[in-house]
Amino acid sequence: MHGPEPVTIPLSTEAMRANLLRLEREWEMVQESRDRDAIYGYLTAVFELVVCWAKEGKAVRRACRALYLRRHNSEREPEPFSALIRCTADRGKLDDRMTSKYSRVLRYAAEYKDLDEPLRNFIKRKGGINKCASRFARRLGRGRPDRAGMPRVSRSASPP
Repeated sequence: MHGPEPVTIPLSTEAMRANLLRLEREWEMVQESRDRDAIYGYLTAVFELVVCWAKEGKAVRRACRALYLRRHNSEREPEPFSALIRCTADRGKLDDRMTSKYSRVLRYAAEYKDLDEPLRNFIKRKGGINKCASRFARRLGRGRPDRAGMPRVSRSASPP
């Protein structure tokens, strides 16, 4: 017995632009804050949007669309977390290495975080941003089968 098919709601260009603008505002709040934990608000907003898209089976397609709307060229299939970060964070303040690190953290969380655990708590419980990025690379990254940039919707058991 299978559950109901996920409902896919078309995402208008205006809605996509509104999502991107909301993430840009989150990024600006991080930049204006003196709180070292401010980044978690931005990462949570990116995480929740991509996970929502993934539940609909549209994460990669919508990431491509976001890149197109922001005039970013992508020759290969984008990784959705990285694409949204590139579209919404100030390139002058966030280089490719940090974009990649944040993307790895969010992909790790998409794989292992409990549904009811806040992203910030999960990342801190797992040792912080750097540790989560390292865990992703070790468990799921380089040399592992590619899952086409589609984060798995969180499960209930966390890895050691």
